[in-house]
Amino acid sequence: MNRIVTIVITYNGSRWIKKCLEHLIDSSVSSDIILVDNKSTDDTIEIIKPYLQQVELIQLESNLGFGGANNIGVKRALSAGYSHIFLLNQDAYVRQDCISKLLATSLQNPEYGIISPIQLDTSGQGMDMVFKNQIKKHYNPDSNKLLKTLKQENINDVVEVRFVGAAAWFLSSDSIKKVGFFHPIFFHYGEDNNYGARVQYFGFKIGLQVTAAMIHDRNPRNNAKFLPIKLRSFPVHQLLDIRKPFVLAWIVGFHQLIRTWNKLRKVSGEKEKNLFLQTRKWFFSNVSKALSTREELKNGYAQQ
Repeated sequence: MNRIVTIVITYNGSRWIKKCLEHLIDSSVSSDIILVDNKSTDDTIEIIKPYLQQVELIQLESNLGFGGANNIGVKRALSAGYSHIFLLNQDAYVRQDCISKLLATSLQNPEYGIISPIQLDTSGQGMDMVFKNQIKKHYNPDSNKLLKTLKQENINDVVEVRFVGAAAWFLSSDSIKKVGFFHPIFFHYGEDNNYGARVQYFGFKIGLQVTAAMIHDRNPRNNAKFLPIKLRSFPVHQLLDIRKPFVLAWIVGFHQLIRTWNKLRKVSGEKEKNLFLQTRKWFFSNVSKALSTREELKNGYAQQ
């Protein structure tokens, strides 16, 4: 029997969480809901309270980040015997048929470890730009074709992609048991890149269901503000990319570190130099840790 649970990580999500929950509850296919709150300091919990008979709420004593909080929810879902787990951002609103199409696609294509719907922008008329940049080499329709495809009741074949961000990931429990959990080295950003690489390392594919969609209600990314995050996370992701031999991963990661640091210096001078030096340690002082972490990931990282 197929049992689906949606896991939503909340952190100061009062702007979105009510709408997120209402769209999930209105879905054409029933999904249980687990909310994991990362120690919100706004009124997120107060907004959630009227829904507590329809959702399970796990309140954490500290902010564990995106990956750490999802690990708590996924562990709970696996112990409860769910067959499929849908990881959804708090700022995402699923279309009514989104989960039903993702489930059908997963059942028909068990070789896909991650299946994502289309991520629409706040208008619902075009793709979210970050999402579009991630998948445009594989799927890049004009707006008319995009919206026409989303009206189809019958699902198309899944479109394979290299990577898609974890704002809406549909996973089978079988794939999670092989790949493992998010690694705590990545607190926020980079954890989905790392996990996606591991999914592919274990022989699964990543795909899009282009007839399913959700709205990703966020502001356009400010690239200048994102550079420090990229500097902290993405070179380390490359270093720990177990799809690549270690020497190649080291070269690619170090090149990305220097390139990102040069871009950041043009924007903010030496302001983030300590962050640069801290990240650079991974490529010199922390090599043994990188090697041991790669071995953990190759064995299917298990949450302690």
